[in-house]
Amino acid sequence: MNPNTPDRIRTLLSRMASLFRARRLDSDLEEELRSHIALAIEENLRRGMSRQQARTAALRQFGGVTQIRETYRQQRGVPMLEQMNRDIRFGLRQLMKSPGFAITAIVTLALGVGANSAIFTLIDSIVLRPLPFHNQDKLVFISSDGFFPKGWIRALQQNSQSFASISAYGPNAESNVAGTDATERVFGSRVTINTFDTLGIHPALGSFFTQENAVEGQDLAVVLSHAYWKQRFAESPAVLGQTIRVDGISRRVIGMMPAGIQFPYADTSFVVPVSFKGGDVDDPWQGYDLRGLGRLKDGVTPATAQAELNRLHPLLLPLFPWRMPDSWVSNTTVVPLLDEIVGDTRPRLMLLFGAVGLVLLIACANVANLMLAKAASREREMAIRGALGASAKHIVSQLLVESILIGILAGIAGLGIAYGTLRGLTLVLPADTPRLADIGLHWHVFVFAGVASVLTGVLFGLVPALKMASPNLQQTLRSGSLSVIGKGASFRVSMALVVGQIALSVVVITTAGLLLHSLYGLSRVNPGFNPDKVVTAEVSLDATACRQPGRCHQFFNELVRQAQGMAGVNSAAVVSSLPMTGFDLGYVYDAEGHPRDPRQSALQAAGRTVSSDYFSAIGLHLLHGRLLNDADQAGTSRAVVISQHMAETLWPNQDPLGKYLESVTDEVSLRPGVIDPAKTVIVVGVVSNTHHDSLQNSFSEEVYLPMTVQSERPSMSILLRSQLPASQVAPMLRRAVAAIDPSAPVTRVRTLDEVVASSVSATRALTLLLLGFGALAVGVGAVGVYSLIAYIVNWRTREIGIRLALGASKWGILSLVFQQSILLSALGSIVGLGVALASARLLRGFLFEVNPLDPLTFCAVPLLMLLLALLAAWIPARRAASIDPIRALRTE
Repeated sequence: MNPNTPDRIRTLLSRMASLFRARRLDSDLEEELRSHIALAIEENLRRGMSRQQARTAALRQFGGVTQIRETYRQQRGVPMLEQMNRDIRFGLRQLMKSPGFAITAIVTLALGVGANSAIFTLIDSIVLRPLPFHNQDKLVFISSDGFFPKGWIRALQQNSQSFASISAYGPNAESNVAGTDATERVFGSRVTINTFDTLGIHPALGSFFTQENAVEGQDLAVVLSHAYWKQRFAESPAVLGQTIRVDGISRRVIGMMPAGIQFPYADTSFVVPVSFKGGDVDDPWQGYDLRGLGRLKDGVTPATAQAELNRLHPLLLPLFPWRMPDSWVSNTTVVPLLDEIVGDTRPRLMLLFGAVGLVLLIACANVANLMLAKAASREREMAIRGALGASAKHIVSQLLVESILIGILAGIAGLGIAYGTLRGLTLVLPADTPRLADIGLHWHVFVFAGVASVLTGVLFGLVPALKMASPNLQQTLRSGSLSVIGKGASFRVSMALVVGQIALSVVVITTAGLLLHSLYGLSRVNPGFNPDKVVTAEVSLDATACRQPGRCHQFFNELVRQAQGMAGVNSAAVVSSLPMTGFDLGYVYDAEGHPRDPRQSALQAAGRTVSSDYFSAIGLHLLHGRLLNDADQAGTSRAVVISQHMAETLWPNQDPLGKYLESVTDEVSLRPGVIDPAKTVIVVGVVSNTHHDSLQNSFSEEVYLPMTVQSERPSMSILLRSQLPASQVAPMLRRAVAAIDPSAPVTRVRTLDEVVASSVSATRALTLLLLGFGALAVGVGAVGVYSLIAYIVNWRTREIGIRLALGASKWGILSLVFQQSILLSALGSIVGLGVALASARLLRGFLFEVNPLDPLTFCAVPLLMLLLALLAAWIPARRAASIDPIRALRTE
């Protein structure tokens, strides 16, 4: 080590410490200077000089006091930091001298920084923030074109070499949970016993599942989520070991998940173990409803693990007790768990982030114009400072400090705006947005806002600073008044900035316009049924209720009968799952006329079990044959109704009535494609098509089965067509349900219109947010046009006065101002449309039946910008036309 290093460190620390006691050190210096000067004066007085002569001689002998002070300050402190401190204080004084300018600039930038911080908060909370699991980057989601049986998961566990652990979880299913008080309806899921080990988490209280819980009969355990434990049991440790009834089955509470863990789904309240029946060779391979979850070994990538699983596929397929199609889950994929959870939310957030980034650039351009206008009023000040010896570097530094101060103050205000808008953003976002409960201002957001504030300060302050760094001293100092014509060349930069603002606004509003057109198209899509004036609700018995044959069937038949007798209800029916929700029975089948090779998978359609009045209640139209009736509920007719799309797909140019379908959902046929008449159902009718999960997707095949004792289900959705609002229908429905079974809960009461609307909620949220940011961009851009035109009018007051004095009409003056505004709007629109055309292909995935080069949108946006430019120029134009020529000529 250099022997001088300790001395240098001590010197640096001493200099840094002096920054915090500068006043005391200055006071000590002044005292010492006075003492030395006083001694010199006394010496001169003893030599016979007068007091005035003695003082003058002492000061001459001592040298420049000011230079001594500056030299001392440079030696004792850190000159750069002290200079920065002086620049900051000077900048704050400048802002306080011009409060109108400061407030306008800060508010404009705060809107841009606030919008960016708000969207970055969503990106940080949903996309960037790690999952609350140990080494979450090693967690992967294992999926295919279907779900897995538990035997397949066990086989992967035993044979894969790429995974440290493989587990699985089932669907998020609603269950009736009864504790010490009333029954409630909550979500729960099934998980393999090693799931929590795979995730790398430990219980907040109690324990997780053990090996014995994987055996049927010893699986009567339940683990509660921390949120449900807090909400239902107030985090009481006493609940550990207690018994609660889940769908009529008594289960012992053995543990609680840690706080902040939402797994497998955001609203999962409890999990129960996946178990196996001992000695039953078919049991592991029945029930295809599990999703795979794995933890990779060190050094293994998702691509490597995926390749291994696909190599294992043909080796493990013979483990099934029956012949499985070769194509079953043959395209297994392995993706990081975070990517699977975020899904298609990521591109939507990136689009929003791009839009608010453009809004921030527009705000920067706007404030840069304000800074240029303010700089023009300080030309003489800067020229004088340059004449007195201030360097160009120091002038640039001073002006940049002022602009960065504005940026920092705007950043603080922007964080307040972001915090205030987060609640509104979460309300606009769809309810199924991933990690919605995690959204909040984390430290990353504060860092982002700080960096954005400083960068924007530099961005909008650099052009005015460089322009003022080297003014023409002779011309500026000699200028005593404005020229007759004004300095028109000085507006070129300002005009370019306004053109840029308009161009960026065009890009944002064009994007919003395309999505608005797409959303309008979606709103006009016919869902295939009539959702108007239909109230829906979910009514659920315990999952074990149907073990007593006919009980569920009798309950829902009686419920429909009572509902049809309620005042104001025109028709009532029940269905296993509502359309437009994406849920169905998954009807897997072979069809007459479609022989299947054993290596191929069976056909699949959306299956719904319905009561006979379902078609009239929901407004489905009969196209051919007949509808289901009460007699079909006996099951002897084996009647089903199918959708038009399914009929045309299976039997084009043929009569579908009387055709056979054989369900292979519950039992895989040993002779695929061979129809067994004893197991078939007969097509008796064809109805209009419906959209299965979203208006954006095409029609799917639909099979409607009668509600028989054999197909009874413990949970059904009821539809009530009524002129009454849902708030009046719901109490009547609850009373009807309570009269039949007081323990059966009624949940998810909503209108069918709301069900349809929720299917396009993601598109609607994206469109609304883009429209909001587009309006903000256009507003800031319009303010920019107004500010520039008003400034130009003010600068050219004498010229306009002369024109009026020489006979120019007020209409001519108005036209002169409007022409300038129209020119700016036209140039900005041309540039903006060029950028929008170049980037249009990036929007293709967000649009529904709308061309990214939609001529309606690309024509409407420039007209909108032209109208806004005329409105922005109206006040300056009127002011110009009303100028008094005499006063204008006297203006300095």
